[in-house]
Amino acid sequence: MTARALHWALGPVSAIRLESFRWTTTLVLLIYTLTWSLEASEWLTPVGYHVSAAASRGLQLPIPLLGRGSLVAFLLIYVGSMVGILLDLRPRLCSYVVFMGLLYVTLADRLSAFSMNKLALVAYLVLLLAPWPATGSAGRDAPDVPDAPDSSQDQEHPQLRSAWPLRILQATVLLQYVGAGVCKLRGNWLTNPQVLWLQAQDVYMTKFAAWMVREVPVWGWTVLQHGALAFELLAPLLLCVRRLRPLGFAWGLAMHVGIALMMHRVGLFSLSVVAYYVLFVDEAHLFGLRERLRAG
Repeated sequence: MTARALHWALGPVSAIRLESFRWTTTLVLLIYTLTWSLEASEWLTPVGYHVSAAASRGLQLPIPLLGRGSLVAFLLIYVGSMVGILLDLRPRLCSYVVFMGLLYVTLADRLSAFSMNKLALVAYLVLLLAPWPATGSAGRDAPDVPDAPDSSQDQEHPQLRSAWPLRILQATVLLQYVGAGVCKLRGNWLTNPQVLWLQAQDVYMTKFAAWMVREVPVWGWTVLQHGALAFELLAPLLLCVRRLRPLGFAWGLAMHVGIALMMHRVGLFSLSVVAYYVLFVDEAHLFGLRERLRAG
């Protein structure tokens, strides 16, 4: 049992899930970057308001800001590197550039940086520390594991020498869900049936949320509230047990679509979490999708 667990966590595995996650998380980061780039001068140049290191009691680091000309150059390189990853043009080099750019953007205004920045930094750090996928038979002489691709996939597919990057990223999103659920349990999500109804009317309220508040009875909000809580607490089972994954994917997507429709700009965070779902998709499905895209 111990040897099997160690092999699952550290043994060789197909790289298709990690490569797919690199693509999905980069796509989400590109969308997010293009969204805030319209106000990039407020964030990265002296035009915007920046709390000093002294006023923030050391939380804000003294990061040099950009001028207007250098801002344009920075965005071209930063966004261009994301496009390079999506088009598979020197993806390893582009990944380093994206990580450094994301680190600079986050530290330039640390107090205002969205949590999505910090989660993306962790994801990219894992991707950069991971052994780069190797093509060939390396790592295929190990015993079969449940997540291994079926025998119809030949040995020319890229492989990871160790599954640890994949397992860390899978654990990251599961811990986010369970942690959020536990925090809700420690709050009043079970005792107050109107928590979600009240939160929908907060500062992030969208027009769709306003319509929901008018048209959906309070008991309907209670059902949605308990449904979201149940998904977060059950996420490890729903996403890790193969037979339950279709239910987990549908349930999670429905929850995140609801968040995106009812909370202004928080939908980008939901999209970044959904990008992790590809880490749980069966490898055979990912191989098939990749082949269809190449054929098309």
